[in-house]
Amino acid sequence: MPKVEVGDIQMYYVQEGEGPPLIMIMGFGGQHHSWGDETVQLLSRQFTTIRFDNRGTGKTDKPQVEYSIPMMADDAAGLLRALGIPKAHVYGVSMGGMIAQELALRHPGLVGGLVLGCTTPGWAHGVPPSPQVIELMLPQPGLSREEQVRRSWPAICSPRFLEEGREFLELMLRRSLEDPTPIDTLNRQAAAIQVFDTYERLPQIKAPTLIIHGDQDVLVPVQNAYVLHERIPYSELYIIEGAGHVYFWERPQEAAQRIIQFLSTVPLAP
Repeated sequence: MPKVEVGDIQMYYVQEGEGPPLIMIMGFGGQHHSWGDETVQLLSRQFTTIRFDNRGTGKTDKPQVEYSIPMMADDAAGLLRALGIPKAHVYGVSMGGMIAQELALRHPGLVGGLVLGCTTPGWAHGVPPSPQVIELMLPQPGLSREEQVRRSWPAICSPRFLEEGREFLELMLRRSLEDPTPIDTLNRQAAAIQVFDTYERLPQIKAPTLIIHGDQDVLVPVQNAYVLHERIPYSELYIIEGAGHVYFWERPQEAAQRIIQFLSTVPLAP
């Protein structure tokens, strides 16, 4: 798959499927393949999906500059423009949901329907994870990358999926180790997340919005979904019972079905 020039970087992307365009924005440390095959397959049956590696990850350039969520939202907007897509549905999860919020606020003309998964308006007005959960996500001296990823699983998965989804988790681990996200990028993304805050601006979002969240999410607690729902006018809220932060791994069919149902009601025509 190709790269395109977007601002100061060459951005790697994967486009597949048929139907209205849907740009999919991955979260902290993730790459275009981090969605999992089933989620991608389900959504690509209904949409032309555009997945990409955020700056600093995968095959996209890794400039040695300070990162911000607005900067990464501008990257996503630049990708749509480079591909000649005047308007797309937008689906972001976790940090990608933060990027999606900024995309809808900074480039409203590009956004049709907006789906915000397992995300927050920022910790100043949202509900942060516990210190114990944060520690699971932080790189630990002396641990290999493989050990570090396994150590993070209890922060992103429900207890049930940790037992039943072990084969899937090992597959995603192997993929992540093929082109691991540099520690430097993780630090830059973490710094960007810490200062992110859309709370006061959320009522300005005009795009029809679906907020989706697992009720067992300990990394971005489910209370954040209710804050977003209260602040974004006419938004819809869908809670996936029994799912953790990576609900799109744990319950891909349920999540995709709700997203397809929601976006099918949102026209993309100007």
